[in-house]
Amino acid sequence: MTLFESQTLQQDPPKCGQAFTQNTFQSTLEDRAGQKLKIRINDNRSTWVSIRWESDLTRVSLHRMFLEAPTNVMEELACYIRREHRTLSPTVKAFIEDNRRNLDYSWTVKPEALEHQGRWHNLLEIYDTVNREYFDGKVQLFITWFGEPDRRNKTRVSFGLYQDTLRLIKINRILDKPDVPSYLIGYVIYHEMLHYICPPYLNEVGRQQIHNNEFKKRETLFHQYDQAQQWIDDNKAMLFAN
Repeated sequence: MTLFESQTLQQDPPKCGQAFTQNTFQSTLEDRAGQKLKIRINDNRSTWVSIRWESDLTRVSLHRMFLEAPTNVMEELACYIRREHRTLSPTVKAFIEDNRRNLDYSWTVKPEALEHQGRWHNLLEIYDTVNREYFDGKVQLFITWFGEPDRRNKTRVSFGLYQDTLRLIKINRILDKPDVPSYLIGYVIYHEMLHYICPPYLNEVGRQQIHNNEFKKRETLFHQYDQAQQWIDDNKAMLFAN
């Protein structure tokens, strides 16, 4: 059952003034990869690296962050393009993770499109209460409902999602019911806020640590944590289809 969705590796920093133009990036990566490439630089908010190996050339789509990639990242990326690595190396993953945290596309969120008031619960009111009680009102995130209130899944359901580049929390409308206590929704919101407070990182083998030790420790500080966990266990019949 999935209820929620949302010390990095050290790497050589880029030298001052070493950011690439798109032309110099293309020639540098081609030299390191040893082949002609069709490169597209983009501002995609979820796919940072996409490679398509074709018979006549290799198509490479990369987020703009790679224009400031240091030498070791370029080398590892070239190894992946040459298929010397089956997956992106920990070095490249760490570079993406470090830079992803600084991406902010929250300006694209339209506040008027956010849905705070559900049929039974107002997300913004609960969010503001949680923010004041646990974070001194200092966390500035967006929040909205998502999904359909009566849709149930046989095996899994996500109570909440956190989209970090948008600074956006999304709460499943399956919780917008009169028999769902506000403390349960508060707990889900608190959990998603912790994804902002305790962001994921890559461990020494390049594995992403999302619900890391600090996250888990702080999650239990929610005043009704045990009560919320018990409510979830007691209400699986409501959450899941038979």
